[in-house]
Amino acid sequence: MNLAETTGSWRVAVRVARRAARRSKVGTLLIVLMLALPVYAGTAIALSYAATYTSADAEASWRLGRADYEIEGPGTDEVLATLPAGIRTTQVTYGRTVVRAGDMYRLRDYAAADLDNPLTEGMFTVRAGRAPRGPAEAAVSATLAAADGIELGDRLAVGAPLRERTVVGIVDAARELSIPLVVTPADQRLSGSHPRTLVGLPPGGGGWQPPDPFAHMICTPLEGGGESCVSSSSTRSRGDLRPDATELATRTAAFVLVVGFAGLQVALLAGAAFAIGARRQRRELAMVGAVGASRSQVARMVLANGLVLGAFAGVAGVASGVLTYWLNRDTVERLANHPLNAGAVPVPSLAGIALFAVAVGLLAALGPARAAGRQSLRAAISGREPVTTASNLRWLVGGLLVAAGGATVAVLAAGPTGNIVTVTAGTMAILLGVTASAPILVTAAGRLARRLPLAARLAARHAARHRLRTAAAAAAACGAVAGSMALMLYNSAESTTNLMRQPNAHTGQVLLPAQAAAHLMPARLRAIESALPARASVPLTVLAEQARTTRVDLPPDAGQNGFRAEPSQLVAVGGAELIRLVTGAEAPPAALAALRDGGAVAFYPELVSGGELAIGQNVRVPAVLVPAADYYTDLPGAVLSPKTARQHGLTANPGGVVIDTTRVPTAAEVAVANSQVLATQVDADPTNAEPAEATVGAKPPANRRDYGAMFLVLAVVSGVVTLAASAVAVGLATSEMRTDLSTLAAVGAGPRLRRRIAAAQAGLIVGIGALLGTVGGIAPAAGMVAFRDDLQWHVPWLPLAVTLLVAPALAVTAATLLTRPRLVLVRRLDR
Repeated sequence: MNLAETTGSWRVAVRVARRAARRSKVGTLLIVLMLALPVYAGTAIALSYAATYTSADAEASWRLGRADYEIEGPGTDEVLATLPAGIRTTQVTYGRTVVRAGDMYRLRDYAAADLDNPLTEGMFTVRAGRAPRGPAEAAVSATLAAADGIELGDRLAVGAPLRERTVVGIVDAARELSIPLVVTPADQRLSGSHPRTLVGLPPGGGGWQPPDPFAHMICTPLEGGGESCVSSSSTRSRGDLRPDATELATRTAAFVLVVGFAGLQVALLAGAAFAIGARRQRRELAMVGAVGASRSQVARMVLANGLVLGAFAGVAGVASGVLTYWLNRDTVERLANHPLNAGAVPVPSLAGIALFAVAVGLLAALGPARAAGRQSLRAAISGREPVTTASNLRWLVGGLLVAAGGATVAVLAAGPTGNIVTVTAGTMAILLGVTASAPILVTAAGRLARRLPLAARLAARHAARHRLRTAAAAAAACGAVAGSMALMLYNSAESTTNLMRQPNAHTGQVLLPAQAAAHLMPARLRAIESALPARASVPLTVLAEQARTTRVDLPPDAGQNGFRAEPSQLVAVGGAELIRLVTGAEAPPAALAALRDGGAVAFYPELVSGGELAIGQNVRVPAVLVPAADYYTDLPGAVLSPKTARQHGLTANPGGVVIDTTRVPTAAEVAVANSQVLATQVDADPTNAEPAEATVGAKPPANRRDYGAMFLVLAVVSGVVTLAASAVAVGLATSEMRTDLSTLAAVGAGPRLRRRIAAAQAGLIVGIGALLGTVGGIAPAAGMVAFRDDLQWHVPWLPLAVTLLVAPALAVTAATLLTRPRLVLVRRLDR
C-alpha cells in the first residue's frame, strides 16, 4: 500500500471514528474522561511545580535574596575584610519580640531588613501597602494580620521597650508565607538577636572562598577541665541553600510515579473501553472486512478511535487543568508556603502532556485493534461470542518474572548513592507484575460465584466471562491505589534526625519560665491559673549544682527508637507536692520518710548508685527511687528537703512555676495565660529584649518531617484519580452488561436488581484493585525511602485500613446511588 492509499485509509478511519463518537455519546464521554484525567492532573501539577519550584537558584533566593553569601557571628568583620573590593552588603536580623495587639501580648517572629535594597529582592513579598522605612513604621505578614485583625494604618506596639508603630504594609517572608511576622527597617532591631550580613560579590569575584571556620575559634574553659570552642563566624552560600540532588530526584520520582500510575491505569481502563466498543462494532467491522477491507484497514478503524478521542481529551484536559490552576492559585500558594512565579508557564511540558493523551489513546486501542483485525468474519457476522482459552498460568508466571526483575533492579539501584530513575523503573515493573495477577483473582471470583447471592453471582460470572476486560479495570484501580499508597507510606516514614523524642513534662502541664516567675505577684499568678484548667501550681526551687549520672548501662529507649534517653539532672527542693508533680501519683511513705531523714528522692535509675544520689562534685546523700512515667526534660530528676539542702551548703535558686492541670489546655487558654506571662516580664523590665513564654507539656510529634507541598498536591490528585477511575470502571462494566440486564427484565426481574448488580460489580472491581494496589504501592515507597539515608519505615495502619475499606465502600455506594433502577429492554436482530 502506497502513501496515498495509507493516507486515504486513515482519513476514512478518522471520519468513521468521529461519527461513531457522536453516535455513542455516553461511551465517548467515559473514554474522554479517562484519557483527560491524567492530562488534567499532569497539567495542574506541572503548572504548580513550575510556579513553586522555578529553579534551585530561586529557592535559594527565598533566604538569601540576590546575595551570594550570608555571614553571621562576632567575627563577621574579619570575614568581610577578606572580601574583594566592590562588594555590596546589607544587614538582616531575625528574632522574636513581644507584640501587643489590643489587650493581648504575644511573642512573634520579626525581621529587620531593608526591603528596598537589591540584595533582599526575593526574600519578601509585599501584598499590600509598602515596606516600612522609618522608626515609627512596621509591616506585618498576612497571617499575623488575619490572626490579630490588623489592617493598614493601625497602631501596633512592638519591641523592647514596647513602642507603637504604624502598620504601613502587609509583607510575607518568602521562605515561609505562613509565619506570623513583624517587619521593621534594617536599623530597627526589636530584640537582642545579632544581625546577619548579606554579601553580594562584584563581577569577577566568584572565586572568593570564605575563611576556614576552624581558624577563628572562640574558646571558653569548662569546669571539669578542657575547653568548649565555637567558630567566631558562620558563612552560608547560595549553594548551601539550594535543594540537593536527593531532594530534586525525590520530587521527580514522585511526579513520575503518580503520572506513571495514572497513565497505566488510564491505558488499562481505556483498553477495556475500546474492547467494549470494538465488540459492539464487531458486526460492522466484519461487514467492512467482507466487502474487501484488509485486516490492517479494519484494525486502523479501531486505532482511529484512540487517535480522535485522545486528541480531544488532550486538548480538554490541558484546558481544564490550566483553568483549575488559575482559579486556585491562592490555594496552591498556601499549600506551597512560598510565593508563586506568575510568569512560569511550561509550554513544552503542557504540549508533551497533551500528546501523552494521544499516545495513551493509541496504546489503549492497540490491543482491541489487533483483535478486531484477526477476528473471524463468519463468527462476527453471525454474532457468536469468541471464547477466551488463555491459561491463568501464563499470567501468574509472567507476573512473577516481571515483579522479580523489577525488584532486582530496584534493590541494586537503591540507596543514597543509587539512581532514582532506575529505582522508579524497577518499582513500576513490580507494579506491573502485581497487576498481572488480576485475571487470576477475577477467575477465582467467578468460581466462587455459586455461593453468592443472585446479584453478586451474576456480577462475578459476568466479570469472569470477560475476565481480561474486568482485570484491566481492576488493574486501573490498582494503579491509582498504589500511587496513593506509595505517597502515604513515603510521607509516614520517620526521619532519623527527629527520633530523639522526650517530653518536657506531663501532657497538659504548663511550665512558666523562671524569668517570669521571679516577678509574678499573687494576683497575676491567680489570673494565669484562672485562664487554665489548673489543679495546682507548684513553684520550683532548683539547686545550682546538678545531679550526676552514675549508671553506664543503656537506659530504656525514648519512644522505642533506639536512641539513648537522657534523664533530667535538675535537683529541686520540695516535698510531697513536687513528687506528685513529677510522678503523677501521691508520694509513697518511704519517699516522705527519706526526705525527713536527710535523704533524696530520685525519679530516674541513672541518678542512683549504691543507694546514693551524687550532687555536684562533693555531695552524696541517701536516695530512694520513685520512677517517673517518662524521661521529662524540664521537670526535676530528683528532690530533697530544704533542711537537707541547707545542711550540705547547697545554693538554691528560683526555677519557675509548674501548673498541674486537670486536662490539656486549649490553644485559646494557653494564649491568654501567655499574655499574662509576657505582660509580667514587660512590666518588670520594659527593655527585656528576650522574654520567654510558657510551654505546655507534650511529647514532640514522631512523624512530622517536612515533605513539601508538592507531595500534598500529588496525594490529592492521586486520590481524585482513584475515585474517578472507580466510577468510570463501574460505568463501563454496567454498559457491557446491558444485554444481560435486558434479558433479566424480560423474565420479570425487579427494578432494584440493576442497582444491586452494579454495586456488586463495583465492589468486585475496586476491591481487587484496592488489594493489589496496597501490595503494589509498597515497592515504590520502599525505593524512595531507601534512596534517603535519613528515613526509616513507619507503617500508618489507620490510613492503610481506610484505603482498603473506604475505596470499595465508596465505589459500591456511588454505584448504588447513581445507577438507574429501571431495566431497559434491548432490541435484538434475528439471526
